[in-house]
Amino acid sequence: MTVHGGDVWQVADELAIPAGEVLDFSANVNPRGLPPRALAQLAHDASDPQLLRRYPDPSSWALRKALSQYLDVPAEAIVIGPGAEALMSPALRWLQTRRALAPVPAFSEYRRVCAQQDVEFVPFPLRRAEAFQLSVDELCNRLATERFGALFLNNPHNPSGSTLEADTVRQIVDTGTPVLLDEAFIDYAAHASLTTDAAARQGLVVLRSLTKFFGCPALRVGYAVAHPDAARAIRELLPTWPVTQLALDALAVALGDGEYAEATLRENGARRESLRGDLQELGLTVFPSAANYLFVELPAGMPRASDLRARLLQRHCILIRNCDSYETLEPGRYIRVAVLSEAENSRLIEALALELKPL
Repeated sequence: MTVHGGDVWQVADELAIPAGEVLDFSANVNPRGLPPRALAQLAHDASDPQLLRRYPDPSSWALRKALSQYLDVPAEAIVIGPGAEALMSPALRWLQTRRALAPVPAFSEYRRVCAQQDVEFVPFPLRRAEAFQLSVDELCNRLATERFGALFLNNPHNPSGSTLEADTVRQIVDTGTPVLLDEAFIDYAAHASLTTDAAARQGLVVLRSLTKFFGCPALRVGYAVAHPDAARAIRELLPTWPVTQLALDALAVALGDGEYAEATLRENGARRESLRGDLQELGLTVFPSAANYLFVELPAGMPRASDLRARLLQRHCILIRNCDSYETLEPGRYIRVAVLSEAENSRLIEALALELKPL
């Protein structure tokens, strides 16, 4: 079974407590939740019996129009799906590839979707000695000397949070290998996005999430940006009604809330650096991150990642991400934590101070 963060339902059942009592640092979701106007739109739609009797707009036009304005790309270049992950399989099918390369550690769904599509998944290991930063020259040489039908690339990187500049990613795209560029957390480093490029050139599909930044993963909405011809082909491989009308309407409203986005970026930046400092004071190694999460190495002599997760959950109702399931990472050494509110981050640090004791 694939392991992800955010499974509060299972852990709450194991602890025999309501899911709302679990403080979840394992999933990287904006602690602000939906913007107020979007939340009001969702509540309005949910209470409208006329709307609930209608099928969703199969074209997702209102949301694609809002995204077109938000991103400054043609609406015809945008494909809406039930989460960015759900768009990976149609993108691979459109490429008709049999072999894909991916830097690892990485989001486990890359390997999983390749297995589903009978695509050979080839790992490109990142090194601890280089702080899991991608060696772009080495990757480009590999792409120049070996044939791959697709490259999975994650920017910012999950789990480390490291970010490649836009020109660096363009260097990789220019090798000619088709690129599925996962920008699930790019809202926190928008200057590095290649969304505009994807709308204008073949061989590049950008996959982005809406519900992480706008704090509503329960709604399951993501999108792809690609050349209009590619976008049309990928859209044909999706169900006719991939997303509910409630989710489409709420996210279209959320995209128009510039004050919410500005406040989120300001708060996340300050809280991330404060949390990084607090974690380092506890003797932990914290890797540089431009996203809304921090990747942490546990030094020798401290509890293993699985033990620390269990202690925090059982004694403090706090859930962190044990990174043992990420490929190539040394078991027991790595965790990932989201950046939440000041009070929630303080609660995590207080719990860690109690639990991070030498064996």
